[in-house]
Amino acid sequence: MVQNQESVQTRSTTINAAFLKDIKNDNRELKRLFDAIAELTFHPQMAVNHWPELVDLVDQLVDQIAMHFSLEEAYGYFDNAIEVAIELSEQAEGLRNQHVTLFEELVQLDDGLVPSAENRLEKVQSWLTQYKQFHARFCKHEEAELELVLRAIDDDLGVPG
Repeated sequence: MVQNQESVQTRSTTINAAFLKDIKNDNRELKRLFDAIAELTFHPQMAVNHWPELVDLVDQLVDQIAMHFSLEEAYGYFDNAIEVAIELSEQAEGLRNQHVTLFEELVQLDDGLVPSAENRLEKVQSWLTQYKQFHARFCKHEEAELELVLRAIDDDLGVPG
């Protein structure tokens, strides 16, 4: 007698321990840099007074965000979400595409860190406004990535959405 066996296919999200360690270290460094920049940009005159430190911190931030995006892409941060829940693939691709835009925006901000002595405070205030807008977009992007990964894990575990 032949039994009719149904094939049950399961999905699973794999967690790469090396990725988690790297991303944890990366997130700590990003937080440290963003916090240090926030301290120096709390008031425009403070930024003017600490301009060389600010320039150095933003240079470091450019390097760290390049590393951050590389880690996400190299370790398959998005690929797992796409494999686990195909319906999330468009959202994942859109978030991945934001990496280039966000990075280019930060590089432009970094390049704009050399205001002339004339009208320096006004130029610093303009730069600070642009930086705060970048920071808000970056945080929104990171939140959307986290939500995507959490949705993929919930789907994997069978948690109703």
